[in-house]
Amino acid sequence: MKRFDYSFGDIRVIQMVTGQIQENAYLVIHKNGDSVLVDPGDNADEILEELYKEDARVLAILLTHAHFDHIGAVQHTREILECKVYLHEDAWTSYSRAHIAPTRYNLPFQQPEAPDEKLEVGNIQFGALEFTTLFTPGHAPGHLAIYSSAGFVLSGDALFAGSVGRTDIPGGDTELLLERIQTQLYTLPDNTVVLSGHGRDTTIGFEKASNPFTNR
Repeated sequence: MKRFDYSFGDIRVIQMVTGQIQENAYLVIHKNGDSVLVDPGDNADEILEELYKEDARVLAILLTHAHFDHIGAVQHTREILECKVYLHEDAWTSYSRAHIAPTRYNLPFQQPEAPDEKLEVGNIQFGALEFTTLFTPGHAPGHLAIYSSAGFVLSGDALFAGSVGRTDIPGGDTELLLERIQTQLYTLPDNTVVLSGHGRDTTIGFEKASNPFTNR
């Protein structure tokens, strides 16, 4: 499993590329060890191995949305870590049906049990980690981006380097997605590092200036 490390002052972010669809899971670690795991999509044992290497104290599993490639390792990791799973309430229905898509493509998938808590829009805190969740549906119902004033945003599948999330799938809405990117993501500081659900990192300023899907 490929991993990439980012440093933002007192916070480190470890990107772990998981599964056949190459989904990016993230471990966000404060210097004191307080951590959250975001979008554990696959390769649960390898994700846990990375957590053990870092001696991370995982306080929660946060989900940007409920597509199968972002939640395939949720059940195993939550059981081992003994922490709660948080997801916006608008995504709970699609979460419960996540097993349907991988079945069609004959992909391995473990349907996780229901989330534990609703992930609300606004300011959230887990130990020393503070975030602001931004409501960014359009790719998927109840999609959230997770912003840290330390200088990064976990954009899930809303915004990518040079692209945006698919909208030709159930729950997709192109105009809503573009509007949310403009009002929720492009209003962040230009130097904010965008860590997406797939692919490489970018910045808000670069995407505002060059992303062909949002500069039409």
